[in-house]
Amino acid sequence: MYTYNNYYGGSACNPPNFSHFSQDYWERSLFQRMRTLYNIEGLPKAGKDQIQIDKDAFLWGLFRCGFLVMFNTKTYGITFQPGTPAGVGLQYEPTSMTVATPYFSFTRPLMIGEECEVVKMTPDYQGIWDIITKYARELMLQEIAIRQSQINARFAYAISAKNDNQARSIKAMFERVENGEPYIVYNENMKNKGLPGEPDALPWTQLDRDLKQNFILPELLDGRRQILEDFYREIGVPLPIDKKERVNVAETHIATAEGYNRREVWKQCLDESLDRCNRMYGTNMKAVFPDFTGGDADAV
Repeated sequence: MYTYNNYYGGSACNPPNFSHFSQDYWERSLFQRMRTLYNIEGLPKAGKDQIQIDKDAFLWGLFRCGFLVMFNTKTYGITFQPGTPAGVGLQYEPTSMTVATPYFSFTRPLMIGEECEVVKMTPDYQGIWDIITKYARELMLQEIAIRQSQINARFAYAISAKNDNQARSIKAMFERVENGEPYIVYNENMKNKGLPGEPDALPWTQLDRDLKQNFILPELLDGRRQILEDFYREIGVPLPIDKKERVNVAETHIATAEGYNRREVWKQCLDESLDRCNRMYGTNMKAVFPDFTGGDADAV
């Protein structure tokens, strides 16, 4: 997953094993699912010989940092950059933003409301990547359990070998069985000599682990689905109640309220901050939240 050289925080994950690969997969998957939460419209157009604002980087910065610093420059026009809150106001809120990137290195912080404005998604100057990390880890642990259950669902064998050559032959034979070959021809010399009066025996024994009784893969798959449903409710996507009986009106309202609060907080923060940015720089930015109930889109 591309992380914009970590200028917006976080670190790249190189998946060396199944756990890290699964964690990285789910973080990327959940981020892309969360990107449908709202759409930013009206980002400033680039002037002549200026660089157009990258919408993907803009959204990545909001999700990662929770806010971006907006200011106007002679070279690049209006731009959005990661920053660090500075100063203390009357309500102990930050009064300025420190911007230090490869393109900008100001000698002092930029004053909010005079030299810059701040696009905020959260009220506490924190991103919402903690939600993605939390559910990605839960899904990663669930994937490990699912993988282990799939392995345990196979028939297990205990095999004896007289020497290394026979061990390699037996391993190669079982690899062919695992790859789905319809039949295998083996050497009669692989059999172990039986006692007098008894036939020679094959060098493997099937372990009876009562696979049908211990097969829990359907329950684990259902658990993964439940984690994804919890994630959707966390970010404000309403889902039908998983209930076989008829759902009453009160239960429907409760299910909707589960995902309403945090989404409304993000909506209000974007509403207020984009309004300040628009008034200061004469832009017309807005965040459009889809109405998951089927009505008209809710434009912030």
